[in-house]
Amino acid sequence: MSALSPIKKTASALTRSPILMALSLVLLLNVFLAVKDPFGRVDPNTIPSAKHWAYWTTQDYLNEKSAPDVVLLGSSIFMNPLWMLEAEHLNRTVDIVVERRSHYLEDAIKKQLPGANLSCFNFALPGAMVSDDYMIVRTLFKEGKTPKVVVLGLTPLDMTDDDFYCAVSSTHYKYLSKFTRTRDLIDLAMPKPWQRTEFLVNEGLYLAGRKHDVQASVVGSVRNDLSGYLGPLSAEPLTSKEKGDAKDAIYHDEVAPGVWLAQPVGIDYFNDNSNGFKKRYRFATPDRCKIKMAWLKKCIDLCREKNIEPLIVNVPLPDPALKILPAGVHDALVKRVEDMAAQEKCAYIDLQKTGAFNIKDFTDSCHMDASGGRKVMDFVAKEIGKDTRLSAALMSPAQPQIAGPGIAPEGSPAIRPSIAPVGSPGASNDDKGSPDPKLAGRRGAM
Repeated sequence: MSALSPIKKTASALTRSPILMALSLVLLLNVFLAVKDPFGRVDPNTIPSAKHWAYWTTQDYLNEKSAPDVVLLGSSIFMNPLWMLEAEHLNRTVDIVVERRSHYLEDAIKKQLPGANLSCFNFALPGAMVSDDYMIVRTLFKEGKTPKVVVLGLTPLDMTDDDFYCAVSSTHYKYLSKFTRTRDLIDLAMPKPWQRTEFLVNEGLYLAGRKHDVQASVVGSVRNDLSGYLGPLSAEPLTSKEKGDAKDAIYHDEVAPGVWLAQPVGIDYFNDNSNGFKKRYRFATPDRCKIKMAWLKKCIDLCREKNIEPLIVNVPLPDPALKILPAGVHDALVKRVEDMAAQEKCAYIDLQKTGAFNIKDFTDSCHMDASGGRKVMDFVAKEIGKDTRLSAALMSPAQPQIAGPGIAPEGSPAIRPSIAPVGSPGASNDDKGSPDPKLAGRRGAM
């Protein structure tokens, strides 16, 4: 008997192995899908997705009739007070999930620039980091949807956070990554070797890389089929401090229109939640913000490439928050952002130094209420009015833009219309309501 017989027998047995045949079929299917790329040839916006904050805000932005002139970017520290301010300014309930126009800022800018006819859009998101802001600029500010000015609201808490270990950990980043190729962002988005390894594996294995799209398609279809049988969530406003903990649900993976409502007359209390924040920032140092500073530079540079004038705003914090960070870290981080703004020659205002904000402008250790939001927007409007770069950008003749309802991934040959938000209220985004604020209450319920 030949010495190779055992090898031949083993090879013959493997060719008849169900496991080997299954692996071969999976490999062939992966090659076929990689060549056809069915998900890459359609607008990712038409793929069913979890209805999180980035989803709803993207839908609202794409459904704007024309590109907003000013877009606000930042975290909930920048987002929450603007919603409360809108409810007071319009003297009506504001659905904070799908109503993103900042009518107050529009009117405030018009006082500084008489004759200006412009629109402002609040694209700040809960828990957003500078990397998320960059992805918004990269994926959504395209032909027909490019603003003239971007207002980037930051605090030192946004620049160093132990709970935020890399860009790809963000739900917002993952969602927006559907609209662009991210291989050039590997070093910043995935600083750890094991994160880059996972990315490269997903790039090579089509089914692994697109697993979230497949899951979303299946789950989304089932959810839509069952939506008629499931009762809606109740829109019960939070009207007391005892219900304050329920606000944490605003950070859940999915949200729905009609549930989170900012009221024109709110409540008056301060929730000192600084102890919870201390755990997240106990190891904060200026050096820990290096990656976020790199994202900030990329965001500024990309704005300039798209002919967008950036305005960086250091959003104020109350005294309890200033004590959260280790000694000297707050001022050091603010100085780094200020130096970068000067280096990049972009507009910058430090609202902490104004001394105009006090504890009554805040609802907790970092979030402001309507009164704080009003002061912030007034400062922003004044800066836009006096800075020649910002005012010239807003007052320049509109550039011809080809408006389109959706966006497609880079290099995609086909675009399908974007889908409208499921359950979106019928009120038009262009309905401005009453311009007179109702000042009886300090904050809108959330």
